[in-house]
Amino acid sequence: MDEKKTETANTPRQEGKAPEILRILLRILTLILTILLVLGGVLLVLNRDQLNLDSIKRYLTYRALERSDEGQGVEFPIANEDGTVFAALGDSMLACSSNRILLYSDSGNTYVDLETSISQPVVTTAGNFALVYDAGGSQLYLFSGRQMVFQYATQGDYALISAQVNSNGWLAVVEQSSGYKGSVTVYNAGHQPVVTENISSSFVMDAAVSPDNRQLAVLTVGQEELSFAATLTMYNVSDGESTVSAVVSDTPALEMRWDDSGIWLQEQSGLRLVSPDCQVVGQWEDESLYLRGYSLQGSGFAVEYFSRSRAGSVGQVVVVDDQGNVTGTLDVGEEVLSITAAGRYIALLTNSRLAIYTSDLTEYAAVENNNGILRALARADGTAVLVMEETANVFLP
Repeated sequence: MDEKKTETANTPRQEGKAPEILRILLRILTLILTILLVLGGVLLVLNRDQLNLDSIKRYLTYRALERSDEGQGVEFPIANEDGTVFAALGDSMLACSSNRILLYSDSGNTYVDLETSISQPVVTTAGNFALVYDAGGSQLYLFSGRQMVFQYATQGDYALISAQVNSNGWLAVVEQSSGYKGSVTVYNAGHQPVVTENISSSFVMDAAVSPDNRQLAVLTVGQEELSFAATLTMYNVSDGESTVSAVVSDTPALEMRWDDSGIWLQEQSGLRLVSPDCQVVGQWEDESLYLRGYSLQGSGFAVEYFSRSRAGSVGQVVVVDDQGNVTGTLDVGEEVLSITAAGRYIALLTNSRLAIYTSDLTEYAAVENNNGILRALARADGTAVLVMEETANVFLP
């Protein structure tokens, strides 16, 4: 009887050991998890510029692309004649020369190889679209993804003055027209003409369709009281009726672009941002500097590169937001080969190095220019297409 009592008395103690061990293990696992979370948080803070959604997207998109230790993809041969214009289109590169348009993949596969005749190629991009046209000529080509989706040629001897595409694939095409100083036609995403505006009062320089496809902005130039005047006129795409018109500048615009921030007008000494009701809502200029390069492709900002002397290469990069405020400056002490923007990134290429910056000019990634890079094309995911004399590749931060 005593032995049975002893066995019964010891049983609860043995059964109670298991929950206690589990509680100890749980505390240890919780402590380890807490340490990992703290270390992960510190890592994210220290590398917050590199570890973002773009870095995840790059990993998923380019994980199969072979690359060097410096983050450059394998070089592939390209056709690079004198006067060839390059542009980044999604995860591809467009190259347009006087007699050929090529669309390459990041690994060098040729998606498009089109023979053409273009005297002065101009390439503009928006979203997943790239528009190629012959300024002063007759040919126009629209690309989307990995293929050409639309081709247009003017009639008779009438030349193309300008053309733009918005992020939805709508076009604004400006061309010469008999009896007028310019004719603007809007084409929808199905590449059908929607409305045509024939302008007789002043010369048409450029035109663009709004991001929502509802409005057409037409930029004309003329004189007002013996002074130069750049006038912006808005039209309804639905019925072609003019809604508002105003003089927005006394300086010619080098380029016009309409995005979600408004209408950007790049000028020789700076830029202006105009609202859809033709009001100048942002402006920055410095007439003491000489414009060397610029890009209006950034998301909510423009990037300008100026030198301090007419022949000098020492200059300054300036980032201007959609209110006309300077959000970043960077002094450059050597020749800038190219400067481009896309999304929140800026690619600045000099003779010695390529640097990728965020929109506030914080350096994001860099690589030495040891391979004779001539041009760097920024892309919205933080990568850049690098163009050499006979080859190209991709820089992957």
